[in-house]
Amino acid sequence: MNTVQTIAISAFILAGGVIGLVVLGQKPEVPTQAVSTIDTGVEVVTARVAEWNQPFDIKVDGEAATYRIVTVGAEVAGRIISKAETTRSGTFIRKGDLLFEIDPTKYLLEIDRLEAEMAQIDEELKGVEVDVQSTSAMIKLTEEDVALQEKQLARMKTLLARRTANDTEVETAMKQELLARNALQTQRNQQNTLAQQRSTKLAGKKLVQTQLERADVDLKRCKVVSPLDGRIVDDAVEEGDYIKEGELLVHISDSARMEIKTKLRAEELAWVWQQHAVINKASGKTEVSQDPLNLPKIPCEVGYVFEGVETIWDGYVARIEGTGLDRDTRTFPCRILVEEPRKTRFNDSSGGHATVSPPTLLSGMFVNVRIPVESPLQLLRVPMEAIRPGGQIWVDRDGMLDILAVNLANVQGQDALIRQDGSGLQPDDRVVVSPLTSVREGMKLREAGTVVEQPKDLIDTASAAEAAK
Repeated sequence: MNTVQTIAISAFILAGGVIGLVVLGQKPEVPTQAVSTIDTGVEVVTARVAEWNQPFDIKVDGEAATYRIVTVGAEVAGRIISKAETTRSGTFIRKGDLLFEIDPTKYLLEIDRLEAEMAQIDEELKGVEVDVQSTSAMIKLTEEDVALQEKQLARMKTLLARRTANDTEVETAMKQELLARNALQTQRNQQNTLAQQRSTKLAGKKLVQTQLERADVDLKRCKVVSPLDGRIVDDAVEEGDYIKEGELLVHISDSARMEIKTKLRAEELAWVWQQHAVINKASGKTEVSQDPLNLPKIPCEVGYVFEGVETIWDGYVARIEGTGLDRDTRTFPCRILVEEPRKTRFNDSSGGHATVSPPTLLSGMFVNVRIPVESPLQLLRVPMEAIRPGGQIWVDRDGMLDILAVNLANVQGQDALIRQDGSGLQPDDRVVVSPLTSVREGMKLREAGTVVEQPKDLIDTASAAEAAK
């Protein structure tokens, strides 16, 4: 390649670069838009405030427990000669079922001894009756003798007055009359003694009769039966063991009723206590209780989820357990009473397909308790998203933000219940449920999806400025 060609190619390349720089190196023109000075407000999503005029549920967790566990002890001493096969831990028994049989030999012998003693006392009473009859006959004879001696004494005194008898004969008559009266008194004393002996014998017979009845009761107590329908918790003795009076034999759990042990926070217990006012208002009566911690018997539901299906029992709030506040958890231990633990119903809203459900409420089940309460004050319902940190709520009042401090009463699913009294919130108000990055009182708001119309004079001014450009 010669020098001329080289120079021509270089010049061509240089010219192409200059042309490309001129064509492609210019700054593209960016379309501009007139900036509006109108504050259209922050776009928000709001929800309507509604009244809440129905009961709401206080939901707490609890544990099912036996209403009572009865301790069955030995009422007599002896060796166990028989133990029923049903007297084993976990076995269900009926009232009156035989549990144990204690050797009755000692008590049978005691009954025989007391019956013999009773027969002896009866014979002694017959002897006393014979003596009483004999003494009564002797008293009659002695009374006749006294009457004769008194007549004799009267005659001797008459003869003495006529001077046909001397003093010695009168004194002899007086002595005979005195001896007759002394014999009568002796017979009467004997009669009183026999009456006292009869009373003593009768008292002794009553004592022996009581001992005989006690021995008969002890004999019956040799057969230990179940005092109630329930389930054996544990058994402490076996056949062949010697037991003392009062020694533990078995524990039986009462299956007729069950309790739920739960704990209420202070605000939850306050709602329960307020039901006194609701009940009194409905009945028109003023109930006064001697117990300052008295709880109203509010019907509630006890639920237990088994394989996706919730089994429900009916119960009611029974009492506060213990003396009051728990020091560790700062809650109030309460008891829910279930009167019919075998009466169940089901809630299959979760879509479970259980083929077996608990036939009864069992001790140790962790359950859910729903206590329906009514508020004596007006409540308002808002979405949970409307509740802000610190108990605040943002209200859209004619396109302006109003920040209110509210008192949260309860949470029902996705809704929050607020006490209307003193909150400044009214039904049909619009509350902000969308998040905001910066919040200040009185800031402008607009509903999401709405068009904010600008004033006509501002639109004309903006159009003139665009034309001048």
